Amino acid sequence: MSSDEEQVRQVRETQLRLQQEARRNAPRRFGPAATGSQQAPILSILEFKLKPDIHLDDRPNPPRKLWDAALCYIRSVPGCRTVEWGLELGDPPVASQASSLSCLIHWDNTVAWHKFQHSLGFTPLIALFSSSPSNRCAKLSPSDEPREFGNARRGTTIVDVVSVVFQAEDASSPEKRSAFEATWHEIASSLAADAHEGPRHSRTVWLECNASTFWDPTPAEAAAANELATFTAFLAWDGAHYDIRRVEDLCSRLRASLSSMPSDPDNGPRISKKTVRLINRLPQLGTDHDPPQRQPAASRPLTGLASLLLEADDIRRQCSPDLFRLRENGRQALAQSISDSRGSNLRLFPAPAGSFVSQGELYDGNTLPPIPQWRIPNRPVQDDHYLIDVIWIHLRRGAPKTRAQRVHDQLADAVSTLPGFVKTLWARDVEHQAKAALLTVWEDEHARGRVLPQYRRILDHYAASSADLAAPLTHQGFRIAGNSRDAVFGWDKYLELTSFHIPPGTVERVLFEHAYGAFIRMTEPSQMAGIPVACRVVAAGGWQPAVEASGSSEYQVFTGLLFWVSQAARQEWYDELSKASRGSYELFGHKLDALKLLAGGGVVSRFLELQKQ
Repeated sequence: MSSDEEQVRQVRETQLRLQQEARRNAPRRFGPAATGSQQAPILSILEFKLKPDIHLDDRPNPPRKLWDAALCYIRSVPGCRTVEWGLELGDPPVASQASSLSCLIHWDNTVAWHKFQHSLGFTPLIALFSSSPSNRCAKLSPSDEPREFGNARRGTTIVDVVSVVFQAEDASSPEKRSAFEATWHEIASSLAADAHEGPRHSRTVWLECNASTFWDPTPAEAAAANELATFTAFLAWDGAHYDIRRVEDLCSRLRASLSSMPSDPDNGPRISKKTVRLINRLPQLGTDHDPPQRQPAASRPLTGLASLLLEADDIRRQCSPDLFRLRENGRQALAQSISDSRGSNLRLFPAPAGSFVSQGELYDGNTLPPIPQWRIPNRPVQDDHYLIDVIWIHLRRGAPKTRAQRVHDQLADAVSTLPGFVKTLWARDVEHQAKAALLTVWEDEHARGRVLPQYRRILDHYAASSADLAAPLTHQGFRIAGNSRDAVFGWDKYLELTSFHIPPGTVERVLFEHAYGAFIRMTEPSQMAGIPVACRVVAAGGWQPAVEASGSSEYQVFTGLLFWVSQAARQEWYDELSKASRGSYELFGHKLDALKLLAGGGVVSRFLELQKQ
């Protein structure tokens, strides 16, 4: 390639980058719902297919807990009236075949719906649950009051969702829409003939063409916003009297009535139906639009990540007042804290780094990325790792320091003779004077596995013969990246080990890794040099080998490592994260919620001071 061609290529790439940046920052509108009366109520309809192994039924599993947390947050967005959701049933309806989710949200007006579109919304969780969301809305008449479908008197509520998709010209005028609505009501009226077996509630709406368009849309975006018109009807039945044949007969009669429409047969109206088992079980939110407010547990001291997650119950899931500039405000606050930590004595270290993903990028037909794969910082291309085994020691009362050193020397001497041994590190528990830990570094998991029987015999023999121990020895192992010797041998003085007990399952594991990766990113203020940091993430931690899961076999255990420069730094950082989480759920609080909910078996933090050998 000649120098002139290379220069032209670079100019084009620069222009494209600038155009993409301008488009990202341009104000957006969301289809026709952004026009007309701003006081019209909005019915927001969110639908997506669930990924394999994701279950959101009544079981209290981690995905369901995350989903409930998301619904609580959405319920707190100003202008939200009602939230209902359910799982699609198979054909014939079988609960175990549920693989798609439908969520109906009523908003006071268009402005409230726009706030939802730009809020934290469902986007981070949809990325975990699904890869093909549909986000549509319907503008209701100003006099329409939200009616919940879940008010069936007996049994489980079943909702049939019947959709008819027209080409734009076939439903382009109010007259054409009214004519079709009359046909629908004439056919549907037969379902209500029997007061006991008919639908309990029904509602019909025209969905807005909710393509994400800009003030200066491209021809493709403009066409997508006006290509189709969709009529949707919701028929809510008492599950005790539900008969799928009645709705199938209705669809057949409707299809016959539309066959006479003067339209291209290949592009004529398309009818589809799905059956949803309604699950209308949100946590109690009170009688007004806002969730009950809790007082933060200010009197409870923060002693690590575990205690902060316990405090997460008191984090108010509330919508931030300035959603449109939330991300920029977060960047400015972080930049100011970095500046303060560099050039003055106002603070020791930068504040935690928040992040925000706008719901505004989610629209009908968009494809979200798969769950991001968690990466340990500085992990090499090859999966090179050490295995760390932590022996937890509880000493007798008396002279803990003297006895601790003796325990270390005796155990280290015995363990160091085993093949695959690399090094031992001795640490005392800062918060419990009589407790300590011996960290044994092995070449890898296989090296430790080969000598595991001998290793256990050494520990059991010592525990039985030593007069220094107040309780039996316990230990846990986990892998860390081994690409840098500093990751193992150059640790800071203070080490925080946090054990998360995750319910079994591959999806739960991936969900947790994603959540933990989001938390770790809060500890990294910037890649710029010269910034004092309170916490280092050299080797972020890893999973406990399955063979070591004795005593807690119902959970898979992840141990996270954070390296602190001082006790004061740790206290300052956690205090600021706690305040930030209460101040902005979008930037901080949802990350703590995710960690807490996924670690359904509990979280334990230990703060250790490494001792010189």
